[in-house]
Amino acid sequence: MSTNSLVAYLKEDGTIVSTYVHYDGYVTGVGLTLLEHYNTEERAFAVSTAGYCSSLSESLEKSLEKSVHTELWNVNENREEFEDYIRLDSGLEYVYLWSDGYWKVADWSLKVTGVGKYAKYESTWNGFSDLISTFVITGRESVDRYRSLDSEYEDSADILEEFVEKWDLRVEHLSWAEAKRLVDGKF
Repeated sequence: MSTNSLVAYLKEDGTIVSTYVHYDGYVTGVGLTLLEHYNTEERAFAVSTAGYCSSLSESLEKSLEKSVHTELWNVNENREEFEDYIRLDSGLEYVYLWSDGYWKVADWSLKVTGVGKYAKYESTWNGFSDLISTFVITGRESVDRYRSLDSEYEDSADILEEFVEKWDLRVEHLSWAEAKRLVDGKF
């Protein structure tokens, strides 16, 4: 099973380039990797134009070497076309977008009613929010979940908690204008 994601970059001319990542697309997977290893203009553009990645690691070269496909990156002419594209691709679970010098993330909520062949699925796109604050919130929830499980997950909880604390410190030191922008979801 996979958690599919798209990693995108908004260029100055308004076009958006994007790369598909097949595995670990959730915020504490690809999201954390973007924050830790692709958190500059240059690195964000490089990963967004890399083409298909089976998974994303700290090295773009390693990511491409491990990939099972060789599709090129996608180009959308403008923001409206990009949002139409991502909303129509029902296989995507997360979309990461670099714009205005930082990462944003969008996801979908899934509502299931009924059972078996009578099940109905309704997917709602939640729009974009700041990746750092989303990572901190999601990361804390994951740490709590890991700690509620068997002790075999303690090491995973400890490792993730270190990253959550590191990125939480960055959110705490934002200016009022930056914090308001994050809360309002404006970018």
